[in-house]
Amino acid sequence: MTIKRCHYENAFEAYLARRGIPCVSVEEVRHHAKARAGLKLFDYIVYPSDARACLVDVKGRKSNGVGRDGEPRQKTWVTRADVKGLREWGEVFGEEFVPAFVFAYWLAESAGRTDELIDTGRYFPFAGRTYSFWIVRLDDYVRFQKQLSKRWDTVTVGIEAFREISRPLDGAWPAAPC
Repeated sequence: MTIKRCHYENAFEAYLARRGIPCVSVEEVRHHAKARAGLKLFDYIVYPSDARACLVDVKGRKSNGVGRDGEPRQKTWVTRADVKGLREWGEVFGEEFVPAFVFAYWLAESAGRTDELIDTGRYFPFAGRTYSFWIVRLDDYVRFQKQLSKRWDTVTVGIEAFREISRPLDGAWPAAPC
């Protein structure tokens, strides 16, 4: 079976592979697990070398550039089903696993600045695009979430709070020792 992933997930996997951080995609069992459990499945189990394993739901967001602070963290919304599913999977897996969202920001307007951005270490080039990855633990996200859209059943975290609770992935999960 061929697994079709979005470019955000492909970039995330490539990022982890380049840094030597093991992960398991749960895509292969998605249709079986969803049917049995009746809740939204997360995307990856990640095994950082110096931290607890993480249940990761990748949230791809297009960013038309970086903010005044040089970071792309403007879009922080998720669905309530994302929150509920990740919370319940966290309970299934237990305390040895940390449920978290990884926001994969595609810097769509980074043309001409790619080398400059990559040199900072916070940006990752993949397949002609530039990405920035930020992690936020589910518990922290839930603590600050507020309703964004009743119609779409989405929640968000304000920019200032999100800056406080999210971390760049390169700082949260250092590259595996070789």
